[in-house]
Amino acid sequence: MMNAIMGNALTKVIPALLLDLHGNLLYVNKGAAGWLQIPEGEFHRAANVSSLHFDDVIGKLAGVYWPMLCHLHVMGRNACVDMYCHTHQWVKWQLTVVGEHFLLSGTDITNLRPVVDSYSLLQALPCGLQQFTAEGIHCCANGLQQNIWEEIDPALSRPGYNLFDEPVFQETGLCELFEEVLSTKASAKKEILLGYREHSTNGVIRILPSYYDATVFAVMDEQGAIKTLQLMMQDITDKQLAFRRLEKSARLLDLIIEHLPIGYIQFDHFGFVRRINHTQREFFQYDYDEGEAPFNIMSDPFSRLYGLDELFMHVMADNKVIRVEKQLDFSKDSRWTAQSREVWLDLTLFPLRDPVDKQQIVAVLVNDITDKKQEQQMRNLLQRNTEQLHLFFDAVDMGYATMEKDGTLSFANRKAEQMAGRQIMEGENIFDIMPELGHATPFKARFSAALADCVSSSFSSYFPRRYKWYEFLITPMRDGTVSVFIRDITDSRNMQKDLFRANKQLNKLNKSLVNQNQQLEDFAHITSHNLRAPIANLKALMQMHNDSVSVSERQQYLALLQEVIFKIDETLNDLVDVVQIRKNVDVETEPLMLSERLQYVKDVLFADIEKSGIELTTNFEHAPMLEFPRLYLDSILQNLVTNAIRYRTLEHRPRLHLSSWLENGYMILTAEDNGLGIDMERFGHKLFGFRKTFHKNKDAKGIGLFITKTQVEAMGGSIRAESTPGQGTKFIITFKTE
Repeated sequence: MMNAIMGNALTKVIPALLLDLHGNLLYVNKGAAGWLQIPEGEFHRAANVSSLHFDDVIGKLAGVYWPMLCHLHVMGRNACVDMYCHTHQWVKWQLTVVGEHFLLSGTDITNLRPVVDSYSLLQALPCGLQQFTAEGIHCCANGLQQNIWEEIDPALSRPGYNLFDEPVFQETGLCELFEEVLSTKASAKKEILLGYREHSTNGVIRILPSYYDATVFAVMDEQGAIKTLQLMMQDITDKQLAFRRLEKSARLLDLIIEHLPIGYIQFDHFGFVRRINHTQREFFQYDYDEGEAPFNIMSDPFSRLYGLDELFMHVMADNKVIRVEKQLDFSKDSRWTAQSREVWLDLTLFPLRDPVDKQQIVAVLVNDITDKKQEQQMRNLLQRNTEQLHLFFDAVDMGYATMEKDGTLSFANRKAEQMAGRQIMEGENIFDIMPELGHATPFKARFSAALADCVSSSFSSYFPRRYKWYEFLITPMRDGTVSVFIRDITDSRNMQKDLFRANKQLNKLNKSLVNQNQQLEDFAHITSHNLRAPIANLKALMQMHNDSVSVSERQQYLALLQEVIFKIDETLNDLVDVVQIRKNVDVETEPLMLSERLQYVKDVLFADIEKSGIELTTNFEHAPMLEFPRLYLDSILQNLVTNAIRYRTLEHRPRLHLSSWLENGYMILTAEDNGLGIDMERFGHKLFGFRKTFHKNKDAKGIGLFITKTQVEAMGGSIRAESTPGQGTKFIITFKTE
C-alpha cells in the first residue's frame, strides 16, 4: 500500500519520505534512505520498536523540529528545511500533503551553498575555539582562544600540550567536561572559574577572577569514532561579577526587610506566600515547616472569612495601594498562627513587579494596633458609664434638665423645679425662668463655652438673692441637646472646694493623656516622613552606583550606601527609644550642637544634596548649642534642607543659609533659601497645615512643615515664615532656652 501511495505522489523518482500526522516515518525510498543512512521500506510504529520520527533523522540535525515545520505549513508559508547529510551533501526537504499523510521530498542543493573559508570563519567567531585530539592534546586554536590562554595559562595553546596532564583543570571542572564528552559523545557545557588575571584601573592593579562559558563537543568520523574534541570558550566575567553584585544588593535589601519594625508578607501573583520577615514571624508565633503545603490567601478558609482574598484581588486588578483596618479572631485559625486571640491589624497592601519573571506580586505591611483599639473602646465605655452615672445622681438628689442649645427646656426633674421655685413646662426657656442664669453670668459663659467646645463643663456659682451655692454640670449630648445637672452645695462648700481641686487634678491628668497621644502621633509621622528621604537617598545612590563604569566610584558609592543604612538604623533605634518613654509627660531633651546635627542631616541627604548642587552656609557662632530633643531637631533641620532642595528654581544655583542667635531669653534659628517662594497672602494661613501643598511638585507630601510646627510648639516654641514668590522663603523658629 505504501508503494502505491509513493507511486501516486511522485511524478519522478526523487528521494522522499512518507510520514503520518505526528511525524512518524511510514515509508522511505532508496534515495532518501541513502542520504539519511536509515533502512529503505515501510515502518510500522505500533509493531516495530525500531520505527523512527522526523525529529530523530532530520530535526535534530537541521535544528527544525516537526511542530515548527507543521506550523509553517498551517500558516501557508514555505514549509522546508535545509540539512547537511552524512554523505557531505546539502539537502532541502520540502513538506507537502498527500491525503491523510505528509510527504517530504528531497533536493540536492550542495552546488547552491556558498563556499566558506573555514579558517577565516574560525578567526571571525565571537568566541574562542580550540581543537584537541581524543587524548586531550592541543592541535590548534583561533586567535581569540589564544588570547584567552595568554592571560590565564599560555602553555595550553602550545603544540603537544595535554589538557589532562594539568591538575588545575581537574579542579576547575574543565577536564570533567572533556571526560563527559568522551563518555557520552554528546556536547557538554558548563560555567567555569578558570583562574585570575590582573586588571589595572588608574594605576592600581587588582586581581579579578576569570569566568568562562565552556562548551565541549566531539567531531566524529564516518564510523562514529571521535576524531577530535572541540572546546568553545566565551568570557562571562562581567556577567558573573554583575550577578554577584546584584546578589549582594539583594541580600542587603532582604536584611532591611527582615529587620523592619513592622510585619512584612509577600505573595506571588497566584496568592502563595513568598516570604515573611522576622517581625511577622514573631507576631504569628509560628515556625513554618517546609514539608507543609504553602499558604495561599485565595484558598485559605480563614482569609476568605475576613475578606483578605478580596483585598488581594483588588490590589492585583486595580494595581493600587489599599490600606484598611481589620479585626481578626486568630482563635479560629490554628494552622498558620499560634496567637489564639482577637487582634486589630492595620494592613497596607501594595503591588510590585518582580524584576526577574516580571510577574506582579503583592506586598503587605502588617501593624498590630490592638492596644490602640482597646484603648479607644475603653474610652467609649467610660463615656457611656459617665452618662449613666449622671442619670443615677439625677434620680437621687440632683436637679436635672435637658434643653436645646438656645436654652429651650424639654425636661426638668422635680429637684430642678424645687430649685426654680415653680413648675417648669416643656418649651419654656431656662433663661426666662431664672434670669440670674442669663447674660454676663458665669452660667451663661460656661454654657456657651461648653457648646463651642462640645465638652462637658462643671462649675459652681453663688446666687445672692437665694443665698445658695449651686454646682452645675453642663454636658453637650450626641443628639445635639444639652444636659444640665444642678446640685445644692450650700451646706458643703468645703466639700465642694475639695471636689474642685480633684476636678482640677483630673483635668491635668486628661491634658497629660492628650499630650502623650499627640507625641505618639508625632512619632508615627516622623517614622513615615523622615525615613522617606533616606530610603530615596538609598535608591539614588544605588542608581549612581549602577550607572558608574569606574570600579573606584562604585566602591565609593557602596561605602556611602553603608553610611546611609547606618543612619537609617540609627534613626530607627532612636524612634524605638522615644516610644519606650512615651509614658513621660515631656520628651527627653539633651544639649545639642547645631553644626553636628546639621552634618548628620547632610550625611543622610548626601545624594539629594549632590544631585541638586545646593550651597549650604551657616552662622551658629552666636548660639551654637540648644537644649532640645535630638530626634525633633534632626527632623526640623532635615525638613528645612529638603524644602530648599525640593522647591528650588532652575534659574540659579540653590542656596540655604542657616543662622542662630539669642534674643529676649529665646534662641532664634532662621533658614533662608532662594527658591520658588510662596504667596503668603493666598497661602500663608495654610503654610503649616497638615498635607497642604502649594506647588506642582510630585514629591511634595504636605506633611514636613506640619511636623516641624508640631515639634517646635510641643517644646514651647513657635515658627513663622516670610516669603515672596520667586524670591525665596525665610523660616524663623523661636526656641525656649529654659
